[in-house]
Amino acid sequence: MPRAPRTIDAYRADWADFDEWCGTRGVPAMPATGEVIAAYVDELATRRRASTVQRRLAAIRAAHLDAGLGEATAAPVVGAAMARAKWRQRHAATVTTPVTVDALRAISRALPDSVAGARDRAVILVGYGAALRPSEIVGLGIEDLACTAGGLRLVTAQRRVTIPFGSAPELCAVGAWTRWIAATGLVDGPAFRAVDRRGAVGREALGEKAIGRIIRRAATAADLDPSCYTGLSLRRGMIGAAAEIGSSRRQIMVQTGHRSRRLVDTYIAATPGLVG
Repeated sequence: MPRAPRTIDAYRADWADFDEWCGTRGVPAMPATGEVIAAYVDELATRRRASTVQRRLAAIRAAHLDAGLGEATAAPVVGAAMARAKWRQRHAATVTTPVTVDALRAISRALPDSVAGARDRAVILVGYGAALRPSEIVGLGIEDLACTAGGLRLVTAQRRVTIPFGSAPELCAVGAWTRWIAATGLVDGPAFRAVDRRGAVGREALGEKAIGRIIRRAATAADLDPSCYTGLSLRRGMIGAAAEIGSSRRQIMVQTGHRSRRLVDTYIAATPGLVG
């Protein structure tokens, strides 16, 4: 099966980890038995998130299929190990890493030149620029966004926001929104919708969970750890970026709609490299 270059690189790195793990234990990495893979999953799950473990399994599966050795990860014992990993981490707190400007640039550049890629870029840049919650992103209608001389104006149930033009094409929400509309010809209804593999656009709005999936998929393409990001990473990232360029807490709260300065201070303190 053809794979994108970034997927190939990610699989190569994940396979190397499994291969090294097997080497230190004197067991063959290929062909690997279900018991060996399950042991690897059990050990890896003690220091990595379940999503990372799942990605490593995908790499192991791909390596064996490419070698004509069948689906090594299909053994019931492997499925049981993965279920244990998810069960043990069920109460783990979800860490939301803010999307920094550098990460935003890498994520935007990594998105494909397709209808789905245009949608994902618009979702990410609009969500970031306006510091939107996932519920606000999926609640937007076409009529809620308009290009103006000052940037992209949008209206949510809570506030009106104008996103200025970006400093570079890959950071410009105005351009991303314009390309998404041009690619789809949408004139009314939900702003962001499902796109199938053929590029056909659905009629219904995306669900809130889709925003997190879009961010994590883009992060993976950009060689970033997808487990760090959630649907709130865009909102928190914009808060950190605004603080970094010297915006006051009041200015940030006007943009984000926050009523609590303490919460904004908490987000800023959680941004790498910033001091509240």
